[in-house]
Amino acid sequence: MIVEGIKLMVVGMTTVLLFLILMILLIQLIAHLTRHVTAREMQAISDEKSARRRREKLQREQALAGDDADIVVIAAAVAAFEADMTAARR
Repeated sequence: MIVEGIKLMVVGMTTVLLFLILMILLIQLIAHLTRHVTAREMQAISDEKSARRRREKLQREQALAGDDADIVVIAAAVAAFEADMTAARR
């Protein structure tokens, strides 16, 4: 009875081991066959990151330029207000 259990255990474990070995080999084969596709995808991801960085840098520069324009407009408005207040006092 125990010998039959041990045989069943050995057959079951061998089956699982062979299945896992086969699965690993197939995964490695697929990885090898699709390495060029993976390389193109990695290059596309890298290009997209670079493009995103350039867009964000351009947006930051435009935002800073816009802030400078806002400051100039506010300064001109304050100067005009002060000029009007000075003229009204005279």
